[in-house]
Parts: sequence; C-alpha cells; structure tokens
Amino acid sequence: MDSELIQVKDVTKKFKKNLVLDNISFSIPEGQITGIVGASGEGKSTILKLLIGFYKPNKGRIFFLRRDILKDFKNVKNIFGFATEDGSFYEDLNVRENILHFGRLYKIKNSELKSRLKEVINLVELNKAERTRARYLSVGMKKRLDIACAIIHDPQILILDEPTADLDPLLRDEILDLIIKIKREGKTIILTTQLLEEMDIVCDKVAILHDKKIVEEGTPDYIKSKYKCGNLSDVFDIIFSGIKLKDKIKEKKKNEEKNKLKQKEKGNSDSFANEVEKEFKEIEKKDKFENNKAKINNGIEDQIEKILYKSENPKIEDFGKVKRGE
Repeated sequence: MDSELIQVKDVTKKFKKNLVLDNISFSIPEGQITGIVGASGEGKSTILKLLIGFYKPNKGRIFFLRRDILKDFKNVKNIFGFATEDGSFYEDLNVRENILHFGRLYKIKNSELKSRLKEVINLVELNKAERTRARYLSVGMKKRLDIACAIIHDPQILILDEPTADLDPLLRDEILDLIIKIKREGKTIILTTQLLEEMDIVCDKVAILHDKKIVEEGTPDYIKSKYKCGNLSDVFDIIFSGIKLKDKIKEKKKNEEKNKLKQKEKGNSDSFANEVEKEFKEIEKKDKFENNKAKINNGIEDQIEKILYKSENPKIEDFGKVKRGE
C-alpha cells in the first residue's frame, strides 16, 4: 500500500480574481477512505475536480504514483470514478440502461460489460430495481445508482462529492455502509462532506479545509488526540473558533493601530491649532493693548491741548493731573 498514492503539492486555484484554494498540500493513501471536510463554499468540490483533471491549478502540481496527472492524463483518467453531488445518470433510462451507458462511455467490451454490470448491481443492491426508470427511484436508490455508474469501469479510485447530502439518518447509514463495502473491494475512496460524524465512522484520514487552506490533516484518532476531543465535531469547533479568534485579534490590532494613527494625526492637528490660537490671542492682546494705549494717548493729548489753548495761565501741576488721569 502506498501512503502517498496521490500527492497534492502547493496547489492554488483561482476563478478570474476569486481565490478559491491557496497553496494547499496534502496526500491520499492507497486503499483507504480520505475525507475532505469544510463548510459549504470552502472549495471541496474544486479539489475533487482538480484531482480528476477537470480543472487545472493556477499554481502547484498533482501526482498519481509520482506521475503528474495533467501530463499523463490519458493514462490516468480511467483510474478515477466520480459521483457528483447532483447525480450524472439519465432520469428516463432505467437502472440497467444507465449503468450500461456509462460502461460504453468507458469503452468496456460487451462481454466484460455484462458480467461487470451484474457485479455492480449486486454491490449497490439495486437488483430489484434494475428495470425501474431512474426518475421513479427513491433518493437513496438514486445515490446508489450514481455510485454504480461511477464504478462500472472498475476504477482504482472512487471520488464521491457529498454522497450523503439530503439523506435522512437511515439512508445515510446505508450509503456509508456501501462506501465501506466498496473500500473492501480494494478501492481508494475520496469523499467530501459537511458532516463530521461521518468522517469519524468511515474515514481513515481527514483533511480539514478552511479559508482556502488545509488547516489540519491526519487520521481521525490522531486529530482527536491532538485536540483532546472525543469526536471530530468538537475538533472542528475548536479549530474554527480558534481561527475566528485569531482573525478577531488581528482585526483588533489593526483597528488599534488605525486609532493610534488617527489620535496622532488629531494630536498633531490639535497642537497646531492650539499654537495658531495662542498666536492669534497674542496678536489680539497686543492689538488691544496698542488700541488702549492709543486711546489713552489721544485722551492725554486732548486734555493737554485744552490746557494749552483754553487756559490763559497753564500750570505745571495741571499737566501732572492729566498724566495721572485726575
């Protein structure tokens, strides 16, 4: 068994200016079930489409057995089976016809296809519904049909995008049992989900995706032990609350720095304003003093003039009285 059957190395994916995956790296072991978990819209489906070569990374490389998947795509494409979240089968074809159709798309010979068809129908337990049109199947049966179409060509790796989405607990358990059964057939399985309890039940390895990055990777037991938790749901809460806390601390520091800068600018501005105001007050005070001085001088001059011109015999004492303001 190869512990690194698939290697994702430093992969970045953008859609125009929208960054979806930021320099992610992780590996997928052979013969095991690897779960990629994250909130809706985190980029889980994008990772799966990168693995099968549907998307090309803007940066980084993806390897299968040390071979670049994109450079050797013709030789590696048939090793993958892919069941999408919404289903790829045709509603107007019955179970048997749908599976045969996908077998022919993979160019399986008719003799092999018939025997393989029987094996797959038995594996997904659709024996009693093989002549039923897909549109009349239950939700759980449709999930089984989609998986059957994905494994008809006997791929080495099965990729399942949200295989238990929209299922009630009973149907979910049935699909999880089917996934474990397929693993026992020697398949490597990669699945995505938002339900952490599923990872605990079926996955040998888990990669947690958040904010465009793989923030944790390892076996469920290793991750639970690392965070001292009894289940992955609690681990998820700790990781995400921790990340949110770090984000809040960063945001708080940024705001504090902005406030300091504003205070500094305000302080400089206030200091300048105070200096200007002080200067104006000094000027005003000086002007007021000069005005008062001028008034006093003008008053003294008027009185002296009266003494000089209105008094026939002015005395020295009279001038002294004027100066003292008497």
